[in-house]
Amino acid sequence: MTGAGGLWILLHLLYLSVEDIRERQVSLFVIAELGGTGMIYALIVGYVPQPLPGILILLLGRFSNEQIGYGDGWLLLALGMWLPLKTLLWILFLGIGLGTLYALVFRVRELPLVPFLAAAYAAGGWL
Repeated sequence: MTGAGGLWILLHLLYLSVEDIRERQVSLFVIAELGGTGMIYALIVGYVPQPLPGILILLLGRFSNEQIGYGDGWLLLALGMWLPLKTLLWILFLGIGLGTLYALVFRVRELPLVPFLAAAYAAGGWL
C-alpha cells in the first residue's frame, strides 16, 4: 500500500517494533487503532478485509503455548483490514524468514517478530 495509508501502517509497525523489542509485548490499543482505521478504510473503498492469516497466527499461538505471541496474531488481523492476502502472506513469510536468519546468525532462541514484520512491510514497498 502506498500513500497516506501506507505511511499510517508503517508508523504503527515502527512504533510496535520498538515496543516489542523493549518490552516483549505490544500495545493492543495501538493494534486496535490500526485495525479500526483499517475497517473504516475498507468500508469507504469497498475492500474485503483478509482476517485469515491473523486468525491462523492466533490459533498457532494458542496451540504452541504462545511461542508466537497473541500480539503478533492481533497485528496480522489488523493488517488484514488494510492489505490484500498476497501482501499479508508476503509480510508474514518474509518476516519469519528474516527473523529465522537473524536467529541463526546471532544464535538467538527467542526474538520479537514485529520488527521483522515491519522490515518485510518496508521491503515490500521497494521490491
